[in-house]
Amino acid sequence: MKTLIFLIIILSLVSCKKVNTNKSPNDKLGTNPFQKDSISNNKKYSTKFCVKNKKLWANSFLGKPAPLFTVEGWVSDKPNFKNKFILIDFWGTHCPQCKRAIPELNKISKKYKNKLIVVGIATTTKNRIKAMKSPVIEYYSAYDTHGTLKHRYGVRGIPHVVIIAPDKTVVWEGYPFLGNDKLTVEKVGKIINQ
Repeated sequence: MKTLIFLIIILSLVSCKKVNTNKSPNDKLGTNPFQKDSISNNKKYSTKFCVKNKKLWANSFLGKPAPLFTVEGWVSDKPNFKNKFILIDFWGTHCPQCKRAIPELNKISKKYKNKLIVVGIATTTKNRIKAMKSPVIEYYSAYDTHGTLKHRYGVRGIPHVVIIAPDKTVVWEGYPFLGNDKLTVEKVGKIINQ
């Protein structure tokens, strides 16, 4: 009888083990750019180029570690994030302001390609993104129809951009056309050259 009770307790403990439902196929050690073990330097990056207390249509992660990066799939090739700044643009094919941001993001991606990875993430299908002919996206592009990463950031309005330093700290966030804190090629240069 004691053995039976012991087995029941052990089985209940094993079956109650917490399962991490936020894992993606690229969460193996060293493959996800947001795992601690993939961080290669100890430099601290400043958030001074981002206006504080501005209107956000997302949760603020400024000066904090970025949420775990996951996407459903890639429209483009998958980038190598190691030792790079990462600019994430949450956008949609139906959004005129999102499309307006694409040419500026193309310029940013081209100018800073050695220090910065630009990734556009849409909550639509790969085919819908590929069907969009104009404007042409010249940076990395991913899709996430479940909005997993969008929900982690609490994004409630698009476009929403986040810049993450190589130490995985968010150093800029917001609406890219906000009057007193527009995201420009020059501003990105200041952020990544600090």
